[in-house]
Amino acid sequence: MPHCKENLTNEDYDYYQKIYNEKSWAWWLNHIGTFAVFVVGFCGNMLCLVVLCRRRLRRNSYTQYLIALAIVDTGAILSEVLVASDELYQYRSDKRTLLQHTNLTCKLYYYIRYIFYSMSSWIIVALAIERLVAIKFPLWSKHICSVVNARRIIFIVLIFSMTIQSYHTIVKGLDCGPTSSSSSATSTSVSSFKPNITTTLLDLSLTTATTITSTVTSGTTCRCKTLPAYAKIDIVMTIYVWRLVLMLLVPSSIIISVNILIMNQLYSESSLVDHKTRTNQRKKLILLYKISKMLVIVSSVYLVLHVPGSLLEVLKFIFVHALQICNSKLRYYIYITHDIFDLLTNFNYGINFYLYIISGKHIRLELLRAIDISKRNRANHRQRSSFFSSSYIHLSKNHHYNHNNHSNFNHNTSTAPKPSLQRLSSC
Repeated sequence: MPHCKENLTNEDYDYYQKIYNEKSWAWWLNHIGTFAVFVVGFCGNMLCLVVLCRRRLRRNSYTQYLIALAIVDTGAILSEVLVASDELYQYRSDKRTLLQHTNLTCKLYYYIRYIFYSMSSWIIVALAIERLVAIKFPLWSKHICSVVNARRIIFIVLIFSMTIQSYHTIVKGLDCGPTSSSSSATSTSVSSFKPNITTTLLDLSLTTATTITSTVTSGTTCRCKTLPAYAKIDIVMTIYVWRLVLMLLVPSSIIISVNILIMNQLYSESSLVDHKTRTNQRKKLILLYKISKMLVIVSSVYLVLHVPGSLLEVLKFIFVHALQICNSKLRYYIYITHDIFDLLTNFNYGINFYLYIISGKHIRLELLRAIDISKRNRANHRQRSSFFSSSYIHLSKNHHYNHNNHSNFNHNTSTAPKPSLQRLSSC
């Protein structure tokens, strides 16, 4: 990579010190907020699975996408928490990383993690197209929008994501090198930062990129990252092919176009539903339109939260690494803005169930039914336990009472005067 075209001034040196040592407030907000998002998102995704896996909803095709989306989003937000924990551990201590990898686990870590990210986007794309077919072609939707076809499409998305992300098994690995003491790291001259800035962010996962590290003890340290020999391949595949094309341009274009067509269909034919259809068909179509509106809201929120983060990810690489802009203020604001939008992207992985509750009345009713049934089961369990305990007490009391009566009867018969033989003979 080419070096910065400008000379590194004291202001640039202060900027690099702030980026690599002090960490900005946006960096702390991103990492600490990720833990809060994980708690909220994990609870929401688990409730989503509980509600959508019920018999009334799992027979629908769109719920198959929502169930798969809840599972994938849980894996994605869990990956983000592991990344945040690892970076916080590295910042707070000069020891080894929190996640100790072997070469195999390093490759699998990146591979599985990016499969979650990719599937989260493309399941929403498949869901949007499925809603367009259900609204635009209601006669064909009975055969196309089925549970079996939905599961087949989810499987195709899985195979597609596994194929696209397979390059991580080649470019990622353990990069081992000698460590330097903390004193030598802090006494580095200003000119030595110049080449380091352009070469230390080769780990193009960008959210887990580790820059300058220092350890107290000397020896060898190994980091799970992009191998230097495959840096150019990782740049092309991660930034341009996956992040720019497959995560930004293509999904956004499809979702925006499909949502426009769905909303046009909903508002143009909503008046026809009330007058030209029967009562049962009218109820089904109204429910279909409400479900479609709910899913349009979900995909639109995805665009609002996900697109700016992906776009800024690409711009950060282009301005900071490709064009080598050395304006310290501009670079600092780019990093701050990226941390904020990265948190919004993480928030997207845990917000879907709450959107279902807000915009979908039938989801709210099903959640209330699930809560009501759980309360009834608890009440029945308590009633049964109290019934058995009271029955046991009653039976024990009766047994004790019968035992006392039997003993008293035996005592009375034993103490009563026995008739003499004379009396018996006279009788």
